[in-house]
Amino acid sequence: MQFNQEKADGSLYDYLIEHIDTIRGTWSSDSSSGNTADDYTNQKLEEMKKVFAQELVHVFREEETRFYEHFEEKISDIVEENKEMWQPMLTIQEEFTYYRNAILEQIRLFVHQYEESIPIDHVLDWQRKALQAFDYAGRAFMKEAIYHMNEQIQLKEAMILELSSPIILIQKKTGLLPLIGHIDEQRGQVIVEHTLKQCTESELTRLYIDLSGVRDITTFVAQRIMQLATALKLVGVETTLCGMRPEMAQTAVQLGISFKDIDIVSELTHALRTNYAL
Repeated sequence: MQFNQEKADGSLYDYLIEHIDTIRGTWSSDSSSGNTADDYTNQKLEEMKKVFAQELVHVFREEETRFYEHFEEKISDIVEENKEMWQPMLTIQEEFTYYRNAILEQIRLFVHQYEESIPIDHVLDWQRKALQAFDYAGRAFMKEAIYHMNEQIQLKEAMILELSSPIILIQKKTGLLPLIGHIDEQRGQVIVEHTLKQCTESELTRLYIDLSGVRDITTFVAQRIMQLATALKLVGVETTLCGMRPEMAQTAVQLGISFKDIDIVSELTHALRTNYAL
């Protein structure tokens, strides 16, 4: 039986829709053999497979430009609905391989029904469409996955930065800010903003900044400390620096860093004894 291109495409599309459950079953059977995901992830994967399997077969019926416009939107929707599980979903490339094989096998069976009546060019074009759609889907899924993972990483980094500058309440209206580790530009800005907010909310009048845990003193770190002390003074908070190690003090002198107008003591315990007779 002879088909023109349009009829052949329509016949293949109808055939794939008719066998969509078989395709999904083969896909799930092949992918489950090496699957170590939890039940929730597996359930989400099956839901995505159902939608994806039905969407991709439209490439054999629709005009390709229109298909990819709709396909891109559908992929974005699928990713958005399942973005909380993107770390295990990075195995999706493997899932595409299983589905690709299932689709290609069904195309082979369909062509076999008509023996040699379907021109080889038609068959090759169907294979091209299938492989191109899978390549596109793989790139799109990975792009969306990386975007959402980066989004989550940025949120967690922001949380870590905020938690890295906690103010400890020593007495009523008196707090301690212990600084630890390396202070880069991003963390320095977070420290300034977060400390101002905490001091204001807690109605502090004095803040001790403990530098004993800071890895090294640089011009940038000194500028951020001066900026913080100046801003705190404007909101009625007096600042005392403590815990500056000898090598830090020597570096500060060599760099020409000045902490004028800031109260400085060698140790936190000394400052507390002086001010609170501990």
